[in-house]
Amino acid sequence: MRSCLQGGIFHFLPKAEPCLEEELLKVFKVFDCDDTGKISFENLKVMAGEVGEEITDEELQEMIDEADVDGDGEVNEQEFLRILTLTD
Repeated sequence: MRSCLQGGIFHFLPKAEPCLEEELLKVFKVFDCDDTGKISFENLKVMAGEVGEEITDEELQEMIDEADVDGDGEVNEQEFLRILTLTD
């Protein structure tokens, strides 16, 4: 099953490989526009608007929920990398 994060606003990112981890962490920092060390619902909403994606609030929340392993309602660096390295 294809993940929402892979199909949503992250669709333009390549699948992560060890050599890409540093680049993906740079992308993470762009999404973490309030510099909290986590990607929040609001961060995703801002980025979706900036890249011109029409994604509903429900879809954005689903993306967060899918990636959020620790259940804090946000996506940290490790969760971000994990969701981008999942195979279909």
